[in-house]
Amino acid sequence: MLEAMTYKEVDGLLYPELTMPDETEDLTKLGRYGRMAMKYLLENEPARYKTLMRFGKMYEKMSAVEEEANQLYDQLEEQYLMKHKPQNPSSTMEMWKIREQAKMQAEEVVLHQIVMKFH
Repeated sequence: MLEAMTYKEVDGLLYPELTMPDETEDLTKLGRYGRMAMKYLLENEPARYKTLMRFGKMYEKMSAVEEEANQLYDQLEEQYLMKHKPQNPSSTMEMWKIREQAKMQAEEVVLHQIVMKFH
């Protein structure tokens, strides 16, 4: 359904009142991976970035990227922890080391497979 065009009179002339959808508020709600994907598009695919912004689809696309990235991250981290059991489960340092390795490996895969690709 089309909305009626409204006009504003200035010095006897009518100017159309144009408004853009305010998407900046939504973009602030994006998580880490959504912001990283948006930055990647801005730097490497500026035409795609501008198109998504122009049509108001940036938040929708980046939130989908965010969700997919978080799901893959959780899945990869869990798989790593299942494969690499600690020799001494009561050792805090050993558990910390295994968890950090799981995080780093999952992060690297997520960045290359989801965040840094053409969306």
